[in-house]
Amino acid sequence: MTPIRNLALIPAVLATLAACSPPEPTPPAAEEATVAAPSTVRVRGTVQSLAGDTMTVQTYDGRTVSVPVAADTRFVWVVSSSLSTLKDGDFIGTATTGPKEALQAVELVIFPESMRGTGEGHYPWDTPGVVAAKGGTPAASSAMTNGTVASQSAMTNGTVESQSMMTNGTVASSATASGGRTLTIAYEGGTADVTIPEGTPIVRFEPTERASLAVGQKVYAVIPAGATNAGFLAMGKDGIVPPM
Repeated sequence: MTPIRNLALIPAVLATLAACSPPEPTPPAAEEATVAAPSTVRVRGTVQSLAGDTMTVQTYDGRTVSVPVAADTRFVWVVSSSLSTLKDGDFIGTATTGPKEALQAVELVIFPESMRGTGEGHYPWDTPGVVAAKGGTPAASSAMTNGTVASQSAMTNGTVESQSMMTNGTVASSATASGGRTLTIAYEGGTADVTIPEGTPIVRFEPTERASLAVGQKVYAVIPAGATNAGFLAMGKDGIVPPM
């Protein structure tokens, strides 16, 4: 496997998580930065080049970072979808803003059955792609909740707060209104009610292969803590920006 040649993005990414965990030390010089990432690194941007096992990405804040891929990297397409396709029992993920008692979605991902249970739980998150691609800055605090949608109900649009979270879960029932929808999402150890305002980007993951990766694609890559390669790589199909 090809080692990471440029970890310049890691300090910036870890800085967005400062509200949730102690800051990590600055990594060594690029020529020495072949060790595993000290914390999970999320890379969002446009593929600039592909060379062997290395993908070079220009991030939405103008940085350039090399992301190694490996034989066990999981690739998915990000395709457009809608709430009309959401069924009770679906496993979903949604980045949100606001306090736990008043979560507002900024994006929603419907997972394929083969990815049910991925990332289940409630944990810190950074700036979602839908925000970063528009020049948005990291929220004061953020989280991800992955779980099962237990119910859906009518809702009225609210004001997005300054915090960011992610909720993944499985759908149990639904009801809609002109303002949008509210989902109750269950995950191991708890539940979360998330309001989905009208206009929220709704997408699905579709498993694909490494051969689908190409220059110019909008991508979302995850280098797990302790790893030197991307473990997961989502590619926007037909120009879609991965919103998570």
